[in-house]
Amino acid sequence: MRHHRSKSGLTLQYAIVIIAMLCFVFPIVWMILTSLKNENDAFTAVPKWLFAVTWDNYRTVLVEREFARFLLNSFLVSAISTVASVILGCGIAYPFARYNLKGGKNVLTWILTLRIVPPIVSILPIYLVFSKIGLLDSYIALVLMYTFMNLPLATWLLYGFFKDVPGEIEESALVDGNTRFTAFFRVIFPIIGPGLVSAGLLSFIFAWNEFLFANILSGPHVRTAPVGLNEYATPVSVLWGQIAAAGTMIIIPIAIITLILQRKMVSGLTMGAVKG
Repeated sequence: MRHHRSKSGLTLQYAIVIIAMLCFVFPIVWMILTSLKNENDAFTAVPKWLFAVTWDNYRTVLVEREFARFLLNSFLVSAISTVASVILGCGIAYPFARYNLKGGKNVLTWILTLRIVPPIVSILPIYLVFSKIGLLDSYIALVLMYTFMNLPLATWLLYGFFKDVPGEIEESALVDGNTRFTAFFRVIFPIIGPGLVSAGLLSFIFAWNEFLFANILSGPHVRTAPVGLNEYATPVSVLWGQIAAAGTMIIIPIAIITLILQRKMVSGLTMGAVKG
């Protein structure tokens, strides 16, 4: 009887997982299929599962609408801000994790609250400041905003990773003749490698998908891919095939990077639990 209940519970768990996967995966699959349809097939009232595959939507998006430039802009600002977030996050998290600094917990809590504040609350003063100093529609503006946006997350993740590294390891490196600086890069850095990957990948994903700051602070010169999707929704109609093609190209880089780094990311997230 107990074995029967256990088997029924396992079957129910598998059913729930499969249903959840279908709910998450189906919109992506539908978007990819739509991107391969012509306009007539994309606009049919009854969805078409069998259709003639066409690459015209991708050709139009990349060549005529210059969406490749928007993807490049997104990659540049996301990559640079990710590197800045991880470097600054290490610089902030390490001393708080290794030393008992006075008021350290309060400072870390204050850093975390910066991530909780809704972006819409701060966008107007930020726009006015950047407008005054001439940074609108520039890479610097987006890099600064994405770094500020991801720094609290990177700091707290890296704080947990540094906490997990025993202090005796660093002390042994110091006894062997290393300085604090060399011990940090030769000993601590390799140990927290999965944590760096996790913090960097999450920061990159958040920056890559960000829309509000990019929509307000960017212009024709540094428009990012999420903002570029607006061009396919006009007052007259929505170009479903083209917007699906553009959306697919936004997803593909993140999917590839995540598949390559998923093992290090999972191990990093499991080892980085913040201790009290």
